[in-house]
Amino acid sequence: MALTNFPNGASSFGMPLIGLTTGNVFFVHNASGSNSNTGTDADNPFADIDYAIGQCTASNGDIIFAMPGHYEAVIGASDILFDVAGVTLIGLGSGTDMPQIDYTLAAGEVHISATSVTIQNINFHANVTDVLIGIETAATADNFTIRGCKFDVETTTTDEFTYCIDIVAGCNFGLIEDCFFDMGLGGATGAIHLNGTSTDLTVLGNSIKGDYGTACIVGSTGASTNIDIGNNILVNGSGTNLNGEPCIELNGNSTGSIWNNYVVCNVGTVAASIVSALSLLYENYYNEDISSSGTGVVVGTASGDDA
Repeated sequence: MALTNFPNGASSFGMPLIGLTTGNVFFVHNASGSNSNTGTDADNPFADIDYAIGQCTASNGDIIFAMPGHYEAVIGASDILFDVAGVTLIGLGSGTDMPQIDYTLAAGEVHISATSVTIQNINFHANVTDVLIGIETAATADNFTIRGCKFDVETTTTDEFTYCIDIVAGCNFGLIEDCFFDMGLGGATGAIHLNGTSTDLTVLGNSIKGDYGTACIVGSTGASTNIDIGNNILVNGSGTNLNGEPCIELNGNSTGSIWNNYVVCNVGTVAASIVSALSLLYENYYNEDISSSGTGVVVGTASGDDA
C-alpha cells in the first residue's frame, strides 16, 4: 500500500504535481515576467525559456515551469538551447492555455545539446511555410524525453515543419511519448526523423497525422538499432486524400520492434505501409479506406512475417 495522502495522484494548473527534486524550480511567463526577476515563484517569473535554462545547474534536477498562456516566438536556430544537463521544462495548462513556441521564420529551431533533457506539454507551432526543424537533438543529447507535446500549424495547407523532431546520428536512448503531430496538407517530409545511426530510441503512444512526402516516421541516412515503435496512430494524408507513401520508412539495416501501430495510407500493398526490412513487426493494423471501417489487415505477425 502506498504511503501517501494522494493515492490517485495530485495536480495543479491541470498538470501532475512533481515529487521531490534536488534542484531549483523556476517559472517563465512572457506577459508577466522579466529576466530581472528571481524566477523562483509564479509572482516573479522570468520572461523566456532560454534565459531560465541559463540559470539552471547541470545534473541538479532543475525544473522550469512555463506558465499557462506563455508565448515565445522563435526566429533563428537555437533561439531556445537546452545546453544544461538534466533540465526539465514542463508546460502548465491545456488547450489554448498550453504554452506555445511559435516559429515565425523558417530558420527557427529549438535545439537540445545536453543529456537527460525533458520537454513536456509544450505546443510547437509552425506559423510559416517550410520551417526546417521544430526540435533538433545533438549527438550529445542522449536520454532526452519529449512527452505530451503538440506539433501543429497555423495554416493547414501551407505551413509545416519539414521535420517536427530531428534526431541526429549518435543521439541514443531517446523517448518520444504521447505527443500529437498534425502537419495538415503542407509540404512536410516526416514528423519524426532518425537522421543517422542511433540506438535505443522509443516512439510510444503518439498520434501523427499529415501529408508526409516520405513517411510519418523516417529513418533516412543510417541504420538505427534496437528501436521500439509501438501504440502509435499514424495517418499519412488527410480526409479522403490519403498519401501513396508509407507511414514508417526506416533505413534497410535498422533493427528493433514495430508493434501495435494503426497505419493509414494508400500504398500498393499492405506490407509497403511499413518499410523496415530487419525490424520485428507484429500486430500492426492497416487501413487505406478512411471513409469505411477499413481493412483491418495485420502488417506483420508475432513471428515478424508480413501478412
